[in-house]
Amino acid sequence: MFSNLKISALIAISILWIAPSQAQVNQIPEIGAFLPSITDVKPKEVSPIDGLWTISSLDKVVRIDRGRIYAIEGWTHLFVLKIQPGMVVIHPFKQQSPGVFVGDDLPLQGPLKAILTGDRILDINVDGALGEVNYQMIPQQLDDTDAFNQLIKQIRNSGG
Repeated sequence: MFSNLKISALIAISILWIAPSQAQVNQIPEIGAFLPSITDVKPKEVSPIDGLWTISSLDKVVRIDRGRIYAIEGWTHLFVLKIQPGMVVIHPFKQQSPGVFVGDDLPLQGPLKAILTGDRILDINVDGALGEVNYQMIPQQLDDTDAFNQLIKQIRNSGG
C-alpha cells in the first residue's frame, strides 16, 4: 500500500494545489483606476516645485510636472482601484499665490489646496467625495532647485 512518505507527499501536493486557489478566493479583486494617462493631459507652465515628491502617508513617489501630478510608483486606492505609473492623479495643478497651489485630486474626487511650508513640505488638504483628507508631500528631486529655493525664501520672508 502507501508508505508514510507517499502519504505525506500526497498531502503536501494537495495543500500546495488547494492553497493558491483559496488565496485567490479571499483576495479583493483590483481594477484599474479610471484616471487619465500622462499622454492625455497636456503640460502647462513650468512651476518652481516641478520634480519628484513622496506622498508621506502612502510612501509613494509622484511627479509634479507643469500643471499635472502623475504617479511614478503605483498603489491601490480604496482597496480595489489600482493607480498605475503614468496615471494623472491631480489636474489641473497651478500656483494661486506664492507657495499656495490649487487643483483637483482625481482619486479623492475633490478640490485640493497645497501650501508649501517654509520647511519645504507641501501640506495638502482635499475636500474629497468621502470627506476631508489631509496629507503631506516631501520633495525628493527638484527640476530647478534655484527656483524652488527662491520660492522658499519668498515664503519665509513673508512670514510663512
